[in-house]
Amino acid sequence: MTTDEEKEILHLMREARNRARGYADFFGWGSDRDIEEWGVVTSLSESLESEGKSLFSSLKRRGRPNDPPDCEALDTEGKRIAIEVTELVDGKAIQAYKSGAVYEWADWDKAKFISSLEKLLCRKDSRFPELKEPPYDGGYYVVIFTDEPMLDRSTVETYLDGHQFERPEYLTRAFLLVSYDPGVEKCPHYELQFSG
Repeated sequence: MTTDEEKEILHLMREARNRARGYADFFGWGSDRDIEEWGVVTSLSESLESEGKSLFSSLKRRGRPNDPPDCEALDTEGKRIAIEVTELVDGKAIQAYKSGAVYEWADWDKAKFISSLEKLLCRKDSRFPELKEPPYDGGYYVVIFTDEPMLDRSTVETYLDGHQFERPEYLTRAFLLVSYDPGVEKCPHYELQFSG
């Protein structure tokens, strides 16, 4: 590695640290949102592969101004998949952290958790007509990620157990990705189940 490359890496690290919000930011790459979205989908892919599952390949980030979708990939039949990425986080907890209340984590009961996921699914479903460079005959996926301290693997599994979300009009599949859990040595993932 050259001195110039080292300087660039240090610059990017400092920039990311300066932009970090400090709360629920395991997946955060404050200096580049496009890389953050690609990183989330890559983490989902790695989590799936650790269980012997492969839903897509040839992942690429589309980047601004070529989104939505945030990323695209190919399914097992070589068909294009549109992938949107969004975060489940409590904005009030972020503001509390920034004002110095470092340990005022958001409370997440089942009702708030499910309701928040429903809103995110609805919002992303409504963006389908805005997808650029269609068709995406492999489907339209959303990946919701979270690093909320109170949404650990056990809590998420309890809240999702047996729950079915109303089937969206356009979304084909939806996943929730939780930050790294040393107990399973990966970022746990959950496919959200749709009714019907």
